[in-house]
Amino acid sequence: MNWDDLRYVLAISRAGGLNGAARLLAVNPSSVYRRLETLELALEVRLFERLRAGYRLTPAGEALAEAAEKMEREAQAVEGRIKGTDVRLEGHIRLSTSEAVALHLLPRWLAEFRDTYPGLTLDIASTNQIADLSKREADVVIRGTAHPPEHLVGRRAGRIVFASYASKTYLDRIGRGRPLADYDWLGFDGPLIRVQQAKWLTANVPDSRIRLRYDSFAPLRLAVASHLGCAALPWFACFDDPELERLPDTENDSGFDFWVLTHPDLRKSARVRAFLQFFGTRLAALDETVMGSVAAI
Repeated sequence: MNWDDLRYVLAISRAGGLNGAARLLAVNPSSVYRRLETLELALEVRLFERLRAGYRLTPAGEALAEAAEKMEREAQAVEGRIKGTDVRLEGHIRLSTSEAVALHLLPRWLAEFRDTYPGLTLDIASTNQIADLSKREADVVIRGTAHPPEHLVGRRAGRIVFASYASKTYLDRIGRGRPLADYDWLGFDGPLIRVQQAKWLTANVPDSRIRLRYDSFAPLRLAVASHLGCAALPWFACFDDPELERLPDTENDSGFDFWVLTHPDLRKSARVRAFLQFFGTRLAALDETVMGSVAAI
């Protein structure tokens, strides 16, 4: 048996089919199919039932998938221990952060980070999905959260305030100082419905006034800048845009703090420590002009 084939069994089990497994493994579905067929022939046993709804493990497949999961956990643990002993300031760091941070905060420091640590390469994944550091989906994360996972280590780096914004062009057309319900609003969908801004919007704006909904930050903010209406957005993402205007008395505490975090296995890595110190210090140093003032609310 080719031990590498176990990755394919695990991926099919998790995805429930060939196409999903192919996406997890970054290969073609035909490659997944061939590997599965080869493994089943080698073992002379059926590992999956082929159903209309997808692929379901047989008892033999369940035993093999369970073994594959154990091997995966062991491999990840070994990788973490090895990475954690790295004392060199060179190599890759995989960062997972939100779209808002990637677009509106990180760019101000990336050139300085590159110049300070020329041996480090930063791979940035901007997503609203939370990376699983225990599975090494990222080395470090910068996230806004009220409750950082207890199994991660790092530092708190400032409170997040939001407010409602519209383009000056939109307000010139509709008028300023009107009740919130008089404006067109851009709302939240998908993973964004859990943010405090979405709860504020539900409490303060009739649902009939929400004309568009977005499951991603970047197109939501772009829609505001394109004069389509108002939206509740992070202060740090809008404060320096001369084309946007904050609606009066809409400032609110998000309930979230910024956290810069890593897995405990990596905290002794020189490159990870350098990242945590560099970005943690700079985030924490941002003043109320950038982050908004909770005290003033």
